Amino acid sequence: MKERIRPMPQTKRLHWIDAARGAAILGIFMVNAPSFGSPFYMPGFDSPEWDSPLDNFLLGGIDIFFQASFYTLFSILFGFGMQLIFDSRKRDGIKPGWFLSRRMLVLLGLGAIHAFLIWHGDILFTYAILGLLLIPFLYTPRWVLLTMIPVLLLPVVLLFTLLTLAASMLGEGINEIMYSTMDIPSKLAAYGNGTYTDVLQQNLIDWSTANGAGGIFLNAFMLLPLLMLGAYIARTKLFHDPVANRRKLIWFTAITGFLFVVFKAGPYLIGAPYWLSIVQDSIGGPACALFYLSLITLLANVPIFSWIARQLSYVGRMSLSNYLFQSVLMFVLFYDIGFGLYGTFSLAGFIGFVIGVFVIQVILSRLWFRYFTFGPIEWLWRILTYGKIQPLRKKNEQQVS
Repeated sequence: MKERIRPMPQTKRLHWIDAARGAAILGIFMVNAPSFGSPFYMPGFDSPEWDSPLDNFLLGGIDIFFQASFYTLFSILFGFGMQLIFDSRKRDGIKPGWFLSRRMLVLLGLGAIHAFLIWHGDILFTYAILGLLLIPFLYTPRWVLLTMIPVLLLPVVLLFTLLTLAASMLGEGINEIMYSTMDIPSKLAAYGNGTYTDVLQQNLIDWSTANGAGGIFLNAFMLLPLLMLGAYIARTKLFHDPVANRRKLIWFTAITGFLFVVFKAGPYLIGAPYWLSIVQDSIGGPACALFYLSLITLLANVPIFSWIARQLSYVGRMSLSNYLFQSVLMFVLFYDIGFGLYGTFSLAGFIGFVIGVFVIQVILSRLWFRYFTFGPIEWLWRILTYGKIQPLRKKNEQQVS
């Protein structure tokens, strides 16, 4: 008999987790915007166009505080959310693996539309594949999840660190080599002056370069451990009750903060050599993400900061909608089939743009949840997962505090 899936009941949300997810959307946007709107930006490298002292300062700040920290945080929270859904569906007597598989397949379709029709830097397509790979591990004991994280991650980090160190010792200019592979003229022609067909062709080339079969295989070793880490953290319930776990969270914040300083910011004390970038991103990035997560959790329950956390939580509750909104907005603004601003922004201009748009997203998200239960894309995701129309409008409309 075919199993009938029922919508999950709306239970009390962990608003500090939503706030962390909202912060992740801001951080991802800070890295995505210059990547989307200019061919001159590559995280961790000097830019051929943005080379003033201010630019170098801003590039270093983005690299330390944003690059590989917020998509890492989002990855951890993605695994965290999958574990919560798994547990909830299991309690409801519904096969959680089957349900999550269906949910990931829908996300795969949404990610494909985003990746191939809008922007090659999409992460949803990859998350959907990694989410499918994570499902079997959700059935395993907690110690298996914890063990698999270093087993998958550390050998790849060590291998690529040694390879980049060897390349650096050859005396070749890593910066020049990397920028020679970016094909800046083709990007300026396609994204800055091309038709939609030109955009699609260049977009496919860029996606294949960064996220093709090899990239997805590599992500199974680099990103899947982060999803596992999120699932493991959800099982520990450390973040479920910040008041009861306050002392543990303070220690957790101190330890991850120390690791963040050593592995993420520390390389800048010796000039941030390229051969350390893998360690900086793959070890320092997760440490920074966990530091942000625990810090936000602690501050969200402190009166003076709780209002800020609440505003972030509105964005986090509809993170998928806000993430896609950012891409659509940048598509319209930067590409020539829209306003044609590709390659015209300074780095400082991108930072101002990101902050301004995100403030608008906070306002719009807050207004949206006055009347609706889910974000628009989240609602569509539910419809496609359950196979029927889901209620969207709140039964009793009331002002949000």
